[in-house]
Amino acid sequence: MPLLRVKDRSIRASREERSKLHTFDEKSGLQYTETVLRAAPMRADWVWKTRGSTEEVALFRSPGPGCSTLRNMAIRKACLHVVSLTSDSLVGLDWQVGKGLWERIVAMELDSLYAWRLFAAAYPSETNESLNRRYQIMRKPNMELSHYLKPINSPSFQWITFLSLSHLTCSYTDLINVSKLNNLGALTIDHGVEVSLDKGVDDSLVRAWSRAATESGSFSRLLVIACRMQKIITARIFQYLTSFSALALFLVEDCNIGPKDKPLAQALGWNYSTGKDLREVLVQSGVRNNAWDSVIHACHKKATEIAIASAAPRDAKSTSSLSVLHFALGGAPTDAMTDVKGDRHLRCFHRAVPPNPEKRVLQVPAKRLPDELPRSQPFKKRIVKTMRKQHAGSCLTEFGF
Repeated sequence: MPLLRVKDRSIRASREERSKLHTFDEKSGLQYTETVLRAAPMRADWVWKTRGSTEEVALFRSPGPGCSTLRNMAIRKACLHVVSLTSDSLVGLDWQVGKGLWERIVAMELDSLYAWRLFAAAYPSETNESLNRRYQIMRKPNMELSHYLKPINSPSFQWITFLSLSHLTCSYTDLINVSKLNNLGALTIDHGVEVSLDKGVDDSLVRAWSRAATESGSFSRLLVIACRMQKIITARIFQYLTSFSALALFLVEDCNIGPKDKPLAQALGWNYSTGKDLREVLVQSGVRNNAWDSVIHACHKKATEIAIASAAPRDAKSTSSLSVLHFALGGAPTDAMTDVKGDRHLRCFHRAVPPNPEKRVLQVPAKRLPDELPRSQPFKKRIVKTMRKQHAGSCLTEFGF
């Protein structure tokens, strides 16, 4: 049975095909028509949302004279049914063909978050600017935070997620559930994030995250934490940041943490540096502006270098080549330029690199029990000295009474 698509002038059935759709019911004597309509799965609409429309697929024509090639016809058909693509659809598809399909999807603005996830997972080692780096913004969230975390999570680490929260009021439990993001690589708590109507992010939230990192191994890929305009947090969070196994960079901007907290930070294994130290990383990354999306990518690159030298070399190397999804949730204004030339706004604390990374864990010998002593040191029975019993009269005599 042919598939008819509603409101699509490019696909029309011939008269013979239309006649086959009419069915005669012998019991009632009526004649009816069957039409099959394809709809998107019942999931979050923002995952499938695109700027373009599949109705524009009919406008796609091959350049030059002559009829369309089979390759262009296949690409046009795939773009028409892009919502029906699955991970199995791209299995065994060569990158040369997949690249043409992805570029056509991007050109027609059909690159939804769902489509990006499929191609990012199918071609993790390929170099493509629109595929290796994606910036997804949700300015007017209408659901709880937990509903946005599942679509951006990748338990099998097929891509890395940067999460930026701003101008958002959510519950304490929802913020703790951020620890369930297995592929979280960078976390930004921006201005306007409130746990309730009159309370912002404080030290207790970081302490809860550190407990999750210790007990359940959460934040195993988290390299960067950034706090912007969070006035409640204090320098006590440094004692909680040590629980994050992969964390290498901690950024603060317009917070109550600065050079005065250098002794405490250094005592807990964190060195202080100004934002100007990131300027070279920005230049090397080819960044032309200091918008936060560019800054957080540059910071993650710098944190990867620190992690390779100290904390987790294997994990850092394995995630450095994956695609990155920067998901910004909240009514954030247009990214303003971040001052990285001085020490007035952006301040940076990075994990101290040990002199010998291979011996970064201090080996403490366990205490030997008496039965485990060497033969050269025979066990000696402990002699307990007994004190002479004294009465009140003898004590007074000793003091000259």
